[in-house]
Amino acid sequence: MLKVKDLMTPDVLTLAPNTSVREAAELLATEHVSGAPVVRLGKIIGMVSSRDLLEFIAALPADPDAVSGGLEHGILDDHTVEEAMTRGPLTTIEPDAPASKAAELMHGENIHRLPVVDGGRIVGIISTTDLVKVVAQRKLSYRTFVFPQ
Repeated sequence: MLKVKDLMTPDVLTLAPNTSVREAAELLATEHVSGAPVVRLGKIIGMVSSRDLLEFIAALPADPDAVSGGLEHGILDDHTVEEAMTRGPLTTIEPDAPASKAAELMHGENIHRLPVVDGGRIVGIISTTDLVKVVAQRKLSYRTFVFPQ
């Protein structure tokens, strides 16, 4: 049986809650990921996705001084990830859980990534992309039996 630890990304991009919205957006773009856990003292306190950031930015008032003055520092530097993140309780999964359980959780919760937690500490992350890869490789599937075994 395929387990979460077999699919997860162990080197997780995490963000501190005081990371600016601008820096978070730049990191997600640079690292080619669509979201990341927000961690304080080794514990996950939230998740931030590119969608969270876009919705937060769209709700901000315009800052005409920063825009018209061509200043490097702007309104995105004045706000933090903690303001934009999705807060708990967060759905997480353990590394020894079946990969199918991760798929069920993501589908049921309508989320695209799950932090993998062992003993309260983040040890990885599994995303819908990870699951799609193993489905395409035919490593994860369901069997339906018409007749009892």
